[in-house]
Amino acid sequence: MSKHLKILPLGGLGGIGKNMTVIEYGHNMIVVDCGVMFPANDMYGIDLVLPDFEYVVKNQDRLRGIFLTHGHMDHIGALPYLLQHLETTIYGTPLTLGLVQRQLEEKQLLHKAQLRVLPKEGWTQAGPFRVSPFAVAHSIPDAVGLVIDTPVGKIVHTGDYKMDETPSGGRTTDLQRLRELTPNGVLAMLGDSTNADQPGFTETEQVVRETLDRLFAEARGRRIIIATFSSLLARLQEIITLAHQHGRKVALTGRSLEENVQLARELGYLQVPENTLVDAQAKVRPENLVILATGSQGEPRSALNKMAEGSHRQVQIRPGDTIIISGGAIPGNEEDISRMINKLFERGANVIYGPMATVHVSGHGNRGDMRAMLEAVQPRYLIPVHGESRHLYLHRQLAQEVGMTAEQVFILKEGLPWLSDGQRAWTDNALPMADVWVDGRLVGEIGEVVMRDRQRLSQDGFVVALIPVNRKRQLVGEPQFVSRGFVQLEQSSDLLNAGRKEIKRQVKQGNQDLRASLETLFYQATQLRPVVLPQFIQV
Repeated sequence: MSKHLKILPLGGLGGIGKNMTVIEYGHNMIVVDCGVMFPANDMYGIDLVLPDFEYVVKNQDRLRGIFLTHGHMDHIGALPYLLQHLETTIYGTPLTLGLVQRQLEEKQLLHKAQLRVLPKEGWTQAGPFRVSPFAVAHSIPDAVGLVIDTPVGKIVHTGDYKMDETPSGGRTTDLQRLRELTPNGVLAMLGDSTNADQPGFTETEQVVRETLDRLFAEARGRRIIIATFSSLLARLQEIITLAHQHGRKVALTGRSLEENVQLARELGYLQVPENTLVDAQAKVRPENLVILATGSQGEPRSALNKMAEGSHRQVQIRPGDTIIISGGAIPGNEEDISRMINKLFERGANVIYGPMATVHVSGHGNRGDMRAMLEAVQPRYLIPVHGESRHLYLHRQLAQEVGMTAEQVFILKEGLPWLSDGQRAWTDNALPMADVWVDGRLVGEIGEVVMRDRQRLSQDGFVVALIPVNRKRQLVGEPQFVSRGFVQLEQSSDLLNAGRKEIKRQVKQGNQDLRASLETLFYQATQLRPVVLPQFIQV
């Protein structure tokens, strides 16, 4: 086995989500995070995108544990899928492990993992790796970065962080502990790049609290509905506290929201004044109620989107309702959010969202925060992670501004390993990588061919050609067409006649594969590419 340190990103590069990184030395391997990514708008029917973790499954005898930085789904959501193939120990802070435990219990996989709490001030030994957490400010409690001691030098994995001096819950990014853990320097830093295109420092959560306080006062006499991320527990705490101060009860709607609030209360991360929470159908005057809902991203099945559609079972939007969308748009969701906001306005609500007031701040550091982290760590090498391609390159530019050379910054792709002997660093041959798509109960069974067909179906529809033949595969009647999303058959007699002629010609020549010829015919006639399904019917 090689005595070089290897860092292999399996996810989190070139997109937002599915964060997963392998760190290897000799016959030992640990994994940092194991998250999902939510599908883009053109991934028709796909529920989740997983990292390609086949490398970990094949080398599971070398796996010494999975270390989690925090409990957001883009960092823990793929664990139930990975644990279908292996057993291991999972390390994290109490809240993070609580969220993981709930996922694994739902999938009946809890027996496949040992859950171990990371010590706040100590370290955990995993093979040749010694892993020490340090607190970071993020949009979920109990988030940490990791200092990983390896035989060739220290690695810092920042996790998701920002330099918020007045965060909700009071947990700041602990640069002092980080410096104490790295007195002799850092070989490499894997740094969050999400907001590398945002200038200055990320605004503090205190600004959101002040804005919400003002909006609560302005909405006196009206019902308030607030949509935010169900995992944004710091924001939920602010809202519940403000509701109590303004004499309002709080109702929850949305399964993930209800479950996260219950778990956070049980673990002591969420303080709810007595008699504040009520059922969404409780007899509370509208002006005395705040409804907390999922749906800040316009998700079709979320609570707020159902309200916008008028299909929510418990809550109907009323004229005069104040609706606050307290969550930044994840790239790709802008259209869904905009459509939902328009429908809410049409129902008479007063909707307050991003451009109108500071009702959300990012949990990730802007360029100023990232500069402060670089200056605190001063790594010999930087590996930008957690971002789209532009974010990774902008992170490199920032590193050069603080004195690093271009050769000291490695822009990796998923599957491209980074190696070091403690003195030099280089990249090796890339492993073949492919996103794994989850569609219902199908995991990895939807491939590029199926996805291309779905895209074509969404754009140009389909045509079924029903071809009557005898036992000798001779045509014994007129072919018929069934179409959806392509053309109106009753108004396209010339096209259908041409299709019938083409079928007769091909069958006469003994050709049984008619799909390509019909697709060519339809494209030449219409400039559309419907999915064509020839069906031979023996009569």
